[in-house]
Amino acid sequence: MLGVGGAGPAGAQASVIVVGAGGLDGHPAPAFRLQDLQGQTVDLASFAGRPVVVNFWASWCIPCQQEFPLYRQALGQYAAQGLEVLGIIYDDTPDRARAFMRREDATWPALIDPEGAAARAYRVAAIPTSFFVDRHGVIRAASYGPPPADALASYLRQIVGS
Repeated sequence: MLGVGGAGPAGAQASVIVVGAGGLDGHPAPAFRLQDLQGQTVDLASFAGRPVVVNFWASWCIPCQQEFPLYRQALGQYAAQGLEVLGIIYDDTPDRARAFMRREDATWPALIDPEGAAARAYRVAAIPTSFFVDRHGVIRAASYGPPPADALASYLRQIVGS
């Protein structure tokens, strides 16, 4: 599995590599139940029957910053089909994540994964990493780094049309 290399908040990011297939494709999305930045519990199971993008990100991640507008646009485009984005904060602080969400005008839940259990369940090695989950709870595609427009459109069609 390839991903975005680079160091944490103080380091520079390496180049982005996007791969459309991962070890979880075709398998049920690992369950999670996490608190959002407002203290509300969000359970992936409560989104059964809806297409969901599970996005692992951090405020310090340059490719994540490039990716957020793509998901904001996708939510607008596929709102009528019930698309949801669930952002899982990876190696970042709630305060920094909250400020980033405001700055990016991101309205989807930003979830805190304090022990990294969700990241381990999804085998996240680098960010941004996104999983495209269909209405049946099955991962249909994964993106490691911001997906190119044509790939994103394809991934979204796979989960929205299912």
